[in-house]
Amino acid sequence: MLKIWSKVKDFWSIIFFCLKLTVEASPKFFILYVLLDVLIVVVPFAVIYVTSILINLLVEYAGSNDFNGVIRSLIIISLLMLALNILNKTIESVKLYLEGLYNEIISIKTRHQIMKKAAEIDLYCFDSPEFYDEMNDASNNSAYIIQTAFQVLSFIRYFFQFCIAFVNLLMWNGILPILLTLSVIPSVIFKNKQLESVYSFQREHMKDERKIFYSFNMALSKEYAKDIRIYGLFPFLSSKVLNAWNHLFNSKKRITKRYTKILIVFDMLPEIIMVVCIFLLGVSVIRGNCTIGDFNYYQGIIGQVTAGIFMVIYNYTQIYDGKIRINNYVKFMNFKNNVKDEGKLVLEKSLFTIEFKNVGFRYNNKAKYVLKNLSFKIRSDQKIALVGVNGSGKSSIIKLLLRFYDPEEGVILINDKDIREYTIESVRKCFSPMFQDYCNYAFTVSEDVSISNYNESHNEEKVQYALYKSGAYEFVEKFPDKLNTYLSRQYEEGEELSGGQWQKIALSRMFFQNAEMYILDEPSSALDAESEDELFRKFEELYKDCGAILISHRLSNVKTADNILVIGDGKIIEQGNHKELMKLNGKYARMYNLQAKKYSEITV
Repeated sequence: MLKIWSKVKDFWSIIFFCLKLTVEASPKFFILYVLLDVLIVVVPFAVIYVTSILINLLVEYAGSNDFNGVIRSLIIISLLMLALNILNKTIESVKLYLEGLYNEIISIKTRHQIMKKAAEIDLYCFDSPEFYDEMNDASNNSAYIIQTAFQVLSFIRYFFQFCIAFVNLLMWNGILPILLTLSVIPSVIFKNKQLESVYSFQREHMKDERKIFYSFNMALSKEYAKDIRIYGLFPFLSSKVLNAWNHLFNSKKRITKRYTKILIVFDMLPEIIMVVCIFLLGVSVIRGNCTIGDFNYYQGIIGQVTAGIFMVIYNYTQIYDGKIRINNYVKFMNFKNNVKDEGKLVLEKSLFTIEFKNVGFRYNNKAKYVLKNLSFKIRSDQKIALVGVNGSGKSSIIKLLLRFYDPEEGVILINDKDIREYTIESVRKCFSPMFQDYCNYAFTVSEDVSISNYNESHNEEKVQYALYKSGAYEFVEKFPDKLNTYLSRQYEEGEELSGGQWQKIALSRMFFQNAEMYILDEPSSALDAESEDELFRKFEELYKDCGAILISHRLSNVKTADNILVIGDGKIIEQGNHKELMKLNGKYARMYNLQAKKYSEITV
């Protein structure tokens, strides 16, 4: 009993969720849509009633000498039927037009909500395959949310239609309409079970479907186009897609086949009851208990009851299917971040101190600590270098500083206050980062650069200056549309950039933000030697006005840093400027001498 009550409660919660969604999307459209639905329900009953009057009139005046009177009555009733039919068609056309617009409004609202949530959610979630499943599920099911919202409105419409027809039929026979209604219950129960089984199957095999789409998208991607042709990969990709699809298809077919056999039987029950109703109605006419017009009227009402029942069932099963999917959407939208933005202080773009005190951090509770007992203190006007082998935790320090994550142990202080006391937005605005895995946006040059501070995207001079500082201005000026050139061949007259050119655009984006402190993670990895030398000479000029945190494997690039932090095993093992560390003759000196030796051997 509790299980049934829980399902009823869940069902009505989805009804209210969808009604709330449709009302919030556009109150005006919602009111118009409901009014049209009411008219669509009422008009067919009026048509049935007028038709029954017409039939009774024809029976009554059959063989009558009052020809003119009959014609006048026929004309009046025919015009009334014509008006009702025109009204019905007009309402349906207007409703269809309105539904198309309303669909677009609800669609952009739900997609915008998903985009907003994805932009706000903790970064660690993107390291989890389970989270990707949930996010993709929410995104893919946004269409179901829109569909379910309309199914809810349709459910209410047909339920209203069923109630009117049921009451009318009840006035003729007190038992048959109840039997007709009860006959649909087995079908509803088994359709629910079928939907649950199918959706559970889809959830269980979501990883398999993701693998299918990965192989499918590989065949369409420019990134893999050369390898597919050189290595003849199509048969390999094709077999992976088709074999996985055949397995999923056959498994799903077995589930649906099992339920379909049972549903065929149960779907016959309402049809049998309906035929019994019409038979008894015919008997009433023969016995003289009702007229031919009444027969037509109640036959139409029986049709309305049957249609209402089936449409209520159909919409119920669709809503129930949507309920399962909407629950995942709601779960995703209600996800709570671990990194809380509860700070009240605003970090100003001026000189400030940064201190890590005994910081410990790992990417999940079961993983090894990336940072352990990490402590150091720097100023925002200093040029700081982070060096160490791959996996030593250099990039993790940056992620903690930008509050993509919070430390599991210790504390990060800015101006001797816990970083969590500041708003996340104000902290991030004080830093202008360029990550090693920077993004290439298929926008115009101007948009690609100014996206780091889009409130000033109209400032063309600032965009040009940022391009000049990165060294990108020279090749951008050669483009026919210059700053308005799209950086992708997906668009007409778009340009395709080399790796080094993309990196200069990413640097321009960093410079455009104009923060208090630059953060550069391997800024010259894709540059040639000449461009790299030019870039670091420009850095020397830029560092006079602001500070920077530089991560680089090429130690020759960090020689001029005010403070070099050598990281090993998740903590600081050496610290000082280049001369001090070389004099110390420790880890940094060995790494530097090893690189210098390799360069000298290449030169020789």
